[in-house]
Amino acid sequence: MNKISTKKELLEYSESIVNTVREPLIVLDQHLRVVTASRSFYEFFRANHKDTVGKLIYNLGNNQWNIPKLRELLETILPQKTSFDDYKVEHNFKTIGWRTMLLNARQIKRTQSKDRIILLSIEDITERNAIQEGLVKANKELEVLTNDLESAARVKSEFLANMSHELRTPLNSINGFSEVLYDETFGTLNDKQKQYVKNVLVSGKHLLLLINEILDMAKIEAGKMTLTISHLPIRQVLYEITGLTADTANQKQLDMCLEIADDLPPIEADSLKVKQILYNLLSNAVKFTPDEGQIGVKTRHTDTEIEITIWDTGIGIAAENMEKIFEGFFRIETPYSRLTEGTGLGLPIAKSLVKLHGGEFVIESEGVNKGTSVRITLPIKQKQMVKNNENQNSCS
Repeated sequence: MNKISTKKELLEYSESIVNTVREPLIVLDQHLRVVTASRSFYEFFRANHKDTVGKLIYNLGNNQWNIPKLRELLETILPQKTSFDDYKVEHNFKTIGWRTMLLNARQIKRTQSKDRIILLSIEDITERNAIQEGLVKANKELEVLTNDLESAARVKSEFLANMSHELRTPLNSINGFSEVLYDETFGTLNDKQKQYVKNVLVSGKHLLLLINEILDMAKIEAGKMTLTISHLPIRQVLYEITGLTADTANQKQLDMCLEIADDLPPIEADSLKVKQILYNLLSNAVKFTPDEGQIGVKTRHTDTEIEITIWDTGIGIAAENMEKIFEGFFRIETPYSRLTEGTGLGLPIAKSLVKLHGGEFVIESEGVNKGTSVRITLPIKQKQMVKNNENQNSCS
């Protein structure tokens, strides 16, 4: 009586364990007939107890389980090994459709007999497998797209660089001959002729400026822009650049306010590139400030860097355009801006050149018609002690 009770308790205990497992689990005897199956097995595969227990596994569900890879596992692999993990099986079940499963098998010998039982757990990885395959496919497509974009960007940069070089050669000749004619080297011109030649020369110089900007942008995007570092007296450079824009500012009756520190230290930088940055920013301030407005330059410095701010009371920048202004060829559309010329490359180039020097570039505006402030920092680089002097020129 005790033995029967103990056997019954063990059976109930083992069945409780089987039913506790979340994954479908099936127990087979040595003849591959079903001894018991978990509740999750019945629910997942839409089977019932009557048509499962005692049946040959291959005959389950009207022979749906007669799967060649399952036969290989149970009849070829397991007799040689007592266990096997993550055996992948794919099959189209009539009741639940196409499934990808991982089978984990354990072969156990009973202690009181030479019989053996097989524990077979079934993990459905259909969705996970689909996601993984989708990710692999997406990664491959992304890699192809990235390569295509890089190739397109490289071709574009090379095309712009080559075209810029090709265009500059004849354009330099046009400008050169126009200057000769305008200077009346080979004979005098009447007023109308001289005006026409002047128009050709002005247009040619403007076109050359645009081509140079496109070439610079192409070099930057291609990573071919290099710096020629020299000892640069930045204070002198600032006065030089403000002098270049003074005539245009005076024509518009702009009040130019200069607050350039007397003890501004020299820096190690590319002279031409720094002048290009400053001229670009200051000419923008002049260009986008209406008549009788104000523009200005102010500086400050520490032991390691100088800070230059160029500001104006011009048309300003709307919040939604603050990021767009650094996109190549983007121009803010306002009635005033339509009267000005340019490619929209000036700010992106200036920012890239500042970054190339290891500096920072910040642009701020409170909105349309509220002016703009551009602040750049450039490292001094050389090891020298500089006394910070806040004394600046007065500005009305």
